[in-house]
Amino acid sequence: MPDKDNTIGDIIESEKDLLLEAEEKYGDYFKNAAGFNELLNSFLKSANPDAWIFILFLSQIKKHHLLALFSIIRRHHIQAMLNMRQVLEAGVNAAYAIEYPDQDKFVVKRDDGFIDAPQKLQSKRYTWLKDNHKEKSDFIKNMKDSINNSCAHSNLIYAFSNFDMDLIEKKVFGTPFFDNENDFMTKTDLWMIGNIVLGLLDLFYGVNKTGKTLVFADDFVPRLKELEAQNHALKAELEKHPRRTKVE
Repeated sequence: MPDKDNTIGDIIESEKDLLLEAEEKYGDYFKNAAGFNELLNSFLKSANPDAWIFILFLSQIKKHHLLALFSIIRRHHIQAMLNMRQVLEAGVNAAYAIEYPDQDKFVVKRDDGFIDAPQKLQSKRYTWLKDNHKEKSDFIKNMKDSINNSCAHSNLIYAFSNFDMDLIEKKVFGTPFFDNENDFMTKTDLWMIGNIVLGLLDLFYGVNKTGKTLVFADDFVPRLKELEAQNHALKAELEKHPRRTKVE
């Protein structure tokens, strides 16, 4: 059956309203995620010319993190998580590019003149990360596994996010464009995308200590620490939520 408010014009207006109301509705959770996104766009003062591959992947990180933030606020959980998978993968590539800025580490030229990004090169990057930055490697793997095992593919559990049914009174069902409202999930998602930026920026800072390819903003460390403290406080609050304690 057709759903009310599912026309393109209505959807555009609804998404705009959701974005404008986000700070008031989600408070510190939105502020923390938005703060990390702002830092992601301003943490660099300069970069050496040979860091261009890092900047390429940083551009991907910035784009997909903002798309994830918008998706969460607009109640599109799966879209947000797929964008964050891009952030995590681009984060590994960016970190590797700080230490190995040669494009041959990322692509190969085929006999027909086209370039390819073979799996064996990607595997080398993840092996490097595991061997040299195991804590961050485990963090990224766990985040990716969580996304892959939950909503990276169509399944019945997440299908219920876009389904309404009333078989008693109205005897109708609906297929809304927006996910059903879930305050706990939205706040958890906002916390998570901030936490992922925290992990990636800390990784970049650590990798850069060897070659000094990047020059970080003068206020980078205090800003990161402030956002980190806020992020940890939000996590502690989420862990006390009735839904979380019920699951445990």
